[in-house]
Amino acid sequence: MKKIYQIACIGLLLAAMVSCTEEKFGDTIFIDPVEDPNAYTKQFDQWLYDHFTVPYNVEYRYRLDDNATDPNYNVVPVSIGMADTIAHLSLYLWYDVYDKVAPTGFLKENGPRIIQLIGSAMINAAQGTEKLGTAEGGIKITLMKINKMEPDNMGQLNEYIFKTMHHEFSHILHQKKTYPKEFEQITSGTYNPDGWQYTSDSEAWQMGYTSPYASSQAREDFVETIANYIVKSDDTWNAMIAAGNSDGNKGGDIITQKLTICRTWLAEKWELDLDALHEEVQKRQQNMDWNAIMNLEFLNK
Repeated sequence: MKKIYQIACIGLLLAAMVSCTEEKFGDTIFIDPVEDPNAYTKQFDQWLYDHFTVPYNVEYRYRLDDNATDPNYNVVPVSIGMADTIAHLSLYLWYDVYDKVAPTGFLKENGPRIIQLIGSAMINAAQGTEKLGTAEGGIKITLMKINKMEPDNMGQLNEYIFKTMHHEFSHILHQKKTYPKEFEQITSGTYNPDGWQYTSDSEAWQMGYTSPYASSQAREDFVETIANYIVKSDDTWNAMIAAGNSDGNKGGDIITQKLTICRTWLAEKWELDLDALHEEVQKRQQNMDWNAIMNLEFLNK
């Protein structure tokens, strides 16, 4: 089955409710540092609290909670080993990158409040799709298929985890500050919300999209442009642009036009340098020192 993903972004209602309150949070919105002092996972729980909740005000969940997942899908828990590995990689390739590039406290103020790991994907057999991530109301990001990840396979980690994280976080940002309407108008006549899964990569590139899923609707196109640019190497990105401009098509030029809008929006609305994010992620991907990663020797703090 074609490996593709479908992102579900749940409304702006919750974000609007949060924005209307005058209540100020303290250092953390979470009360208990660990759930059970007698649990065999106590040490890992404390580590997550120290490295995610305290500095970023985020709860990093790896236990499976039926109430927090879609009852229409059968899913399995993430293994402790994979949860530990992905947590370390998340600090290395995501949180610490923003700490270095973004304004001080950017993720603590704007990042998700919950990151949920699930061991399997959510399969929609009728559509031939699998859901690999969701962003809910600017509050929660869910990452799936974690048990299938190969920690030393950077291409796989990007496709299923880190591109998804950047994709979902970009949803959170544009839920807070709307992206330019001019972006939607560039390829407004070719979005296909019902049949995007039948589009190949090369077809998507030639139409001006960074991925087949980007061709589903404008908001997915916007965040896919940002996410793909951050995680793809310069060679891979340039090859995609060239392929988009092949056979008399102008898709590569269209993607470049879209990227310019994304770059400007992030700079003006969020004081984020998209090129700096891309360059820092690429440098870290090319220098994967597992001993340093697992011992947190890369942290800027």
